[in-house]
Amino acid sequence: MQVRYLVAVFAGVAALALADGAAAQSTGGGTGGTGNGRSTQVWGPNSGRTFAPVGRMTQSQYLFLYESESARRDSALNEQVLVQQHGAERVDLAYRVGALVDLGRCREARAMALDEGDRQMALRVRQTCRGL
Repeated sequence: MQVRYLVAVFAGVAALALADGAAAQSTGGGTGGTGNGRSTQVWGPNSGRTFAPVGRMTQSQYLFLYESESARRDSALNEQVLVQQHGAERVDLAYRVGALVDLGRCREARAMALDEGDRQMALRVRQTCRGL
């Protein structure tokens, strides 16, 4: 019997705490204001607050995020476009050379590119792997 009362009291206290927090948010508790009916900026680069609320962005931040992601998707080339622009042989060579560079075998990758006659790719390997 006492356990039921304890659980009921705990649930009631938790509900009151949640309701109090929701009421403070809905009434603007702690958000600040100028007193003239205009709201002030709560957080951002000029607010002076060091910790911004997690997950909240302004409309301009959402717009910037959308535009940058859209531009990234538009500029990303898929394999089909690469084959159309450069040919299947050069794309295949680039994948093989890139795999060697990822393994840290830069000298072999540069030699492979030079053997195939692709000086531009060999130069890129040398720029990527500074140890050559």
